[in-house]
Amino acid sequence: MAASQKERFDIIEWRKTMARIIYSGKIESDFEGFDDNAVFKMSNGTHWVQAQYKYWYHYAYRPDATITEDNGRTILTVCGHSIPVRHLFDVIESHIEGTFKGWEGKTKYRLTNGQEWQQIEYKYIYKYAYRPEVTICNIDGRYIMYVEGTHVSVKRV
Repeated sequence: MAASQKERFDIIEWRKTMARIIYSGKIESDFEGFDDNAVFKMSNGTHWVQAQYKYWYHYAYRPDATITEDNGRTILTVCGHSIPVRHLFDVIESHIEGTFKGWEGKTKYRLTNGQEWQQIEYKYIYKYAYRPEVTICNIDGRYIMYVEGTHVSVKRV
C-alpha cells in the first residue's frame, strides 16, 4: 500500500529533526555573536570556526550551545540562531608576554609558551591589554591570531 502525500511529508519532516547531537553544553567564555571566521571554544575544550559568513551581534556570557550534524552539515545553535561550523584541530592557546597594543602592520608577539608570531596582513587597530589570552587557529592553511576580540593573519617566526 502506497503512503499518502501527507504521510510522505511527515516522514520528510521527521528526518529533518533526526540530526545527531555532537555537543550540548556551554560556550567557554564571552559570546559576541557571529562574524567572519569567528571561533567558538566549547566548555569541553573543542574549538569550532564559523564556516559561512553571517553577521549577528549578541552578547552572552557562557551561553548554552548545541552542535548538530545532519546530512553532512555541522550546525552551531546559540540563543536560537544557527550557523554552519567546522571543527578545528590545530589550535594554540597561550598569553602574550607583557603588553598588547593592537595590530600595527608587521607586529611581532612573544607568547608565554616561548613561541613568537608575526602579523602578516595589514591591519591597524589600537587595543591595550596586559598579558591577554591568545588563541591561534589554523584555518584552511592560514594561521589566525585572536586577541581581545580582534584577529589577524600571522606566521610563526
